[in-house]
Amino acid sequence: WAPVVLFALIVIWTPSHFWALAVKYRDDYAAAHVPMLPAVASFDRVSREIIAYSVALVGVSLLFAAVAHMGVVFWSVALVAGGFYVGDALRLRRDGGSVKSAMRLFKYSITYLTVIFVAMAVDVLVRSR
Repeated sequence: WAPVVLFALIVIWTPSHFWALAVKYRDDYAAAHVPMLPAVASFDRVSREIIAYSVALVGVSLLFAAVAHMGVVFWSVALVAGGFYVGDALRLRRDGGSVKSAMRLFKYSITYLTVIFVAMAVDVLVRSR
């Protein structure tokens, strides 16, 4: 099941990643008639969706830890990195969709995925010794 959950992790990560960027460019999407969520929905809805996907992402990351029998390294990194991810999503909502908060979440989403994948490798290497 680990490959399926890993696939789900990427699928769940994608909306909050792209919607954070789309918050910055919502006017451009609207002008081009591209139905990206921030261009067609209220910020209240967009921020609720981003938060929901962020929380789900943490859950799927922890589900991966369970089904892939990851160790304490991955569990710890997933919890801490996930906390920062949800925190940035909440900050975006609190800041009313500011470009600064949107870009912070967008950039962190890339960092999050990198950190999660590195943690997978490190966890396996540490436990294989």
